[in-house]
Amino acid sequence: MYGVVLDEELGFSARIFTDRLWGREVDTRPFFLPMNVQPALHEPGLFTDGEPFPVAERLGECALYLPSGLALTEEEIDYICEVVRSEVARAPLSRRAV
Repeated sequence: MYGVVLDEELGFSARIFTDRLWGREVDTRPFFLPMNVQPALHEPGLFTDGEPFPVAERLGECALYLPSGLALTEEEIDYICEVVRSEVARAPLSRRAV
């Protein structure tokens, strides 16, 4: 798996980025759902409602997985890279990550 974390300064979340990539036929998957927001872990009392976990929450908001695997062709990988670059470039110039 190839996970990426978007710089907060880009000005959009992983969900928005995912929508943009899907719109250009690049599939993605959520990075992970932070443990502190998973209902199954609240039931046994492992987490308290409202307890902050800022790193996990940020990764849940700003990270995603890009396509990967042995079945991808070089052309598909090039296309994925091109789409990622062009969508990042859509961020306002003052927020664009280099």
